[in-house]
Amino acid sequence: MQTIELKEASRLVAEGSELTHGERMRLAEERLHTLVDYAREHSPYLAERYRNLPEDYTLSDLPVIEKGEVVNHFDSYVTDREVRLSDVEAFCNEAKQAGRLYLDKYTVLHTSGTTGKPLYMVRDDHRNKLHGQLMNQRLMRGLDPGILDIRKHKMAAVIFAERGASSYESALRMLAAFPEYRDNFLIVNVMEDTATIVRKLNEFMPEVISAYGSVLALLAMEQEKGNLHISPAAVFNSAEMLTPENHVRVAKAFGCPVKNNYCMTEGGEIAMTWDGPELLLNEDFILIEPVDAERRPVADPEAWSEGILVTDLTNFVQPVIRYFVNDKVKVERLSDDTVRLPVLRIQGRANEIFQLCGEPFTTAGIDSITELYPGVVDFQFTQVSDDELRVRADTEIGMDREEILRGLAGELENYFHTHGCPEAKVSASTEPPIKKERGGKAPRYIDLRAKETQGR
Repeated sequence: MQTIELKEASRLVAEGSELTHGERMRLAEERLHTLVDYAREHSPYLAERYRNLPEDYTLSDLPVIEKGEVVNHFDSYVTDREVRLSDVEAFCNEAKQAGRLYLDKYTVLHTSGTTGKPLYMVRDDHRNKLHGQLMNQRLMRGLDPGILDIRKHKMAAVIFAERGASSYESALRMLAAFPEYRDNFLIVNVMEDTATIVRKLNEFMPEVISAYGSVLALLAMEQEKGNLHISPAAVFNSAEMLTPENHVRVAKAFGCPVKNNYCMTEGGEIAMTWDGPELLLNEDFILIEPVDAERRPVADPEAWSEGILVTDLTNFVQPVIRYFVNDKVKVERLSDDTVRLPVLRIQGRANEIFQLCGEPFTTAGIDSITELYPGVVDFQFTQVSDDELRVRADTEIGMDREEILRGLAGELENYFHTHGCPEAKVSASTEPPIKKERGGKAPRYIDLRAKETQGR
C-alpha cells in the first residue's frame, strides 16, 4: 500500500498552491509516470491495457478508461491482490463496519449506480491524506481551521443516509473517530420531509451545515420565511452542483461563508471554492481533459465539453487514469507563469426545488429513490399539474420498461403520501427524458404545466 506522512502531504499541497501553472504541470507529469508505472507493475488489467505504450509516453498516449471496464474487471484492475470485489461489497454493506478500514488500511465507498451497476472505489492512505489536505488548505481557506472539529463545534449533515454514499460514509468515519462527541454531530436523512428537517435543525442549532446544493437552497427558503432560525458559522455544499444564484441566496440567508466542492467518488476533490463562488481546479493532483462525445480533446476553450477524462494522481490501489465522466465543463486556460489555479466551470445537473400540493420539495429525495431502483439507468421528473409528477426513465436493455416505470411511480407516490402530500399523484411515461436543446443534457426536473394547459 502507498502511504504518505501527514506532514509531507501538507507540504506538497501548500507547495502546489504557490507554483506557477507550468511548474504544476511538470510536477503533474512526473506524478503521472509514477502512478502509471506502478499500475503497470501491480494491476494485471492495466498492465495489458498499457502494454503498447511508447517508452516516453504522455497523458494523451494512455487509453481512455470507461466505468464498465473497472466494474467488470475489478479484481484484476486493482493493484492489491488482497482486494476482492465480493469482499468489498460485503464490507460496504455491513453496518457493523461503520468507521472501520477495509483490510485495516483502505476506505471504501461506491457510486450511486445511475448508469448501471454501482462502481466500488477503494482509496489508500496516500490518496486520503492528500485529498484531506486539499480540503483543509484550499476549501477551508479563510475559515477557522477547527471549524470541522466536532469536539469543538456542533455540525449537521443533511444527506442521503445510505451505506456506501460518500457523504454518509464520511460522517460515519467522523463519528467512529470521536464516539464520545456523537451529540455534537447530527445526521438528517434527506428522505425526511421538509418540516421534519427544519424541526431537527432548529432543535440542534448547528454551527456548521453540510448538505446538497438544492437542499441548501430549500433551507435558505425556510430561513427567509422564518420557519428555520439558525445561525451557522459556515455552510458546505456536498455532492451536487451549487448554482451561482443559489450560492448567493444561501450566503445571504445564513450570513456566513458558503463553501462549494466539485468532487466525485472516482476522482475525489477535483475543484473547490477558495474566497468566492468560482471553483478552482486542483490541477497539481487531479487532471481534467474536456472531451467530445468520441472522447477527443475539445479544442475550443469556449465550447462546452461532452464529457471529461479524470486522472487522479493520488490513488495507487485503484488508479483513476483518463476515466470518462459525462459532465460538461469548461476549463480556463492559463499561461505558464500564472500562479493562480484555473477556474473550472460546470454545466452540471442540479437538483431542483418544486411544489407539489402546495408543499415545497427538492428532487434530492426522489432522486435517491430512483437512483437505487432496479433497472433504472437515467431518469427525469416532469410536473404536469399542481399535484402530479410524471416520471420518465431509460432502463437497462432486456428489462420490462413499463413494469419498471409503474413500480417506480408507485414508490415515488408513496414517498409523497408519507411526506405531507397525500393528494400527490405520480404517473409514468414511456417517453425518454427531455433533453435541453443546448448541450443535449436531460434536466432532472422540468415544469410542463404550461404546455399541458396549452395542449388541452
